[in-house]
Amino acid sequence: MSVYINHLRRSLSSSADCKRICMATATFAPLRISPSDASVTNLPLRHFAATAAAKKSKSGSSKDDQNGLSYRARKEAAKQKRRDAWNRHQDRLERLKTRRDNSPKDVKKEIFRSWWDKEMKYHDVLRRTAKKEGKPWRIRVAATVERLPVVTPDMEPWERDYIDLRDYLWTYGREYPEECGFMFAPDKPEDHIVPTDEELLANLPFTPAPRETEADATGDVRTRDRQLKTRAYLALRTDAEGNRSGPRWTFPSAVLQQDDTMLETAQRAVSDAVGTDLVLWCPSNAPMTVNFRVYNKNLPEAFRENYYGEKIFYYRVQYDHGDVDEGAVKAGEDYAWLTREEMVERVEGERGKHQAKFFHYML
Repeated sequence: MSVYINHLRRSLSSSADCKRICMATATFAPLRISPSDASVTNLPLRHFAATAAAKKSKSGSSKDDQNGLSYRARKEAAKQKRRDAWNRHQDRLERLKTRRDNSPKDVKKEIFRSWWDKEMKYHDVLRRTAKKEGKPWRIRVAATVERLPVVTPDMEPWERDYIDLRDYLWTYGREYPEECGFMFAPDKPEDHIVPTDEELLANLPFTPAPRETEADATGDVRTRDRQLKTRAYLALRTDAEGNRSGPRWTFPSAVLQQDDTMLETAQRAVSDAVGTDLVLWCPSNAPMTVNFRVYNKNLPEAFRENYYGEKIFYYRVQYDHGDVDEGAVKAGEDYAWLTREEMVERVEGERGKHQAKFFHYML
């Protein structure tokens, strides 16, 4: 369009004709006039950027006058505001680490540490004392034979309520539009009846085994067919460890021989105590814990020899198949398949609460 305007301007002789042509074409398209044209150099210019800058400066100066703050002071105030918001956010995250700020925290951990820290200090004292006296430690290996649970444990009341509610909600299927053609018939009250466990068991084609066995009712502890809902451990009542007070409840153990590994010693301890019919599965070559026992001077010299005491390493092995050979159990000894609570209770009655806590945390 600018090319056409310049061509018409050169073709016309008077400036009045040129002005009329420009006014007529302005209604169709914006003019593009060259700045070098002398006839339009006197047009007024609109300085939009300068006007906006002046308006912004004016509003800023009025705000500074109103608040009495400079530019730097306002920046510092905004920065402090961001700092305060960040600190409030961090404080809230610290409070949300637990749902109950005022509830006691790490209760079981503190109970364990109160026993564990004292036990470690006692072990350090024993090691330093043995080193000072120049006496070695005898290595004994004990095997905790574990029978895994046979049946699932009983549910808590809240678990039973949740499963009942879930089963009831599952009786309601999805609803589809009738136009789909595969919508089920309208629900009936009998469609939402959830059968109880007793009704389900009555409809089975076989009779399930009882969860409570005869051994549980009679209190027989010399059989594995008891306490099926939890783990049971093979315990011995023996004086093989040279106890002054006579036989006491413990796990099968044996002294480490020079050519045997610790795991082989644990297996030998079980076979020597209850026979070779009991087949075990050993998940690891490493022991799970160690306990110290200092020899009392009242023990026979033939038993103590020149040792300061014993380091008893405990191995966890699992029952695979087989059973205890009662003919291999030595005279005066006894055995039992005990739960964790039963073992801890018997140890506490014989050796006190401190040793009972060791068995409690170990099992």
